[in-house]
Amino acid sequence: MRTMLNFRSSREERRQRIAGRAALTYYRSSEPSGKSPFRRKVRSKKRRFLSRAIDWLVVLIILAAVIYSLIVRPQPEIIASSNDYHSSEVYQDSAAEVLKKIENRNKLTFDEQDLAYQLKREFPEIAAVRADLPLFGQKPTLYLEIAKPALVLRGAEGTYGAVSRLIIDTKGTVIGPQAEFPGIQNLALVADNTGFTARSGETVLSPSDIGFILTVIAQAERAGAPIASLALPKLAEELDLKTSDRKYFVKFYLGGDALTQSGQFLAARKQFDKTNKQPGQYLDVRVAGKVFYK
Repeated sequence: MRTMLNFRSSREERRQRIAGRAALTYYRSSEPSGKSPFRRKVRSKKRRFLSRAIDWLVVLIILAAVIYSLIVRPQPEIIASSNDYHSSEVYQDSAAEVLKKIENRNKLTFDEQDLAYQLKREFPEIAAVRADLPLFGQKPTLYLEIAKPALVLRGAEGTYGAVSRLIIDTKGTVIGPQAEFPGIQNLALVADNTGFTARSGETVLSPSDIGFILTVIAQAERAGAPIASLALPKLAEELDLKTSDRKYFVKFYLGGDALTQSGQFLAARKQFDKTNKQPGQYLDVRVAGKVFYK
């Protein structure tokens, strides 16, 4: 009986040893093919940190790009329709000074109206200013519409101050003394006998007045009538023209139609030549369809 118990106890001990070995062998055999759960957690945290760092880096890059694209550099590119008065470099230097203002250094507060006002005040010949701000770039482009020089206005002694001749553009604006623009030549000379003063930047004639005078000049030249002088008398809205081959002068009405009055003047001129009878003092074509003379 005792022997039987020993046999059973020894068999039980053997089973426990085999079970212990199997468990140990299974754990060891599974270690090379698998990974430690602790290592997985550490690598997972590293991946999340790296992913977040990349996301923040992308956000910072986008933010830096946006800030960069909003900046306006005070070195604009100038595209002027004409350089009759000044070079593009002269306009560029003045525009750069305006763009140095804090409100003009970024696209959100950029004041295009103030820029146009400042440039027009310094350069009366500028008719319009348009600013083009690039979407991603920093260098603005300024498009300047420059009014063409139209004529030279000669004032009576002292009416224009120290100068006697002023350049007028197609807007009727005084650009400045003729002596300051030696490159502008062959403009019609109109005597200003109105007695009014004129200064740079002021409007002395309307655009329609300028158009009227230029049309009369063109029609006279086309017909071969040599113009000796043009004058604005004290009477409002009147233009007086005198040719070098006739003793009389011609009265025009600036508020009327230039082609109609020019036609009446040239037709009357031919008619007087046919009859060999010329007006002694003036020819008045200010009324459409009627010609008066004296």
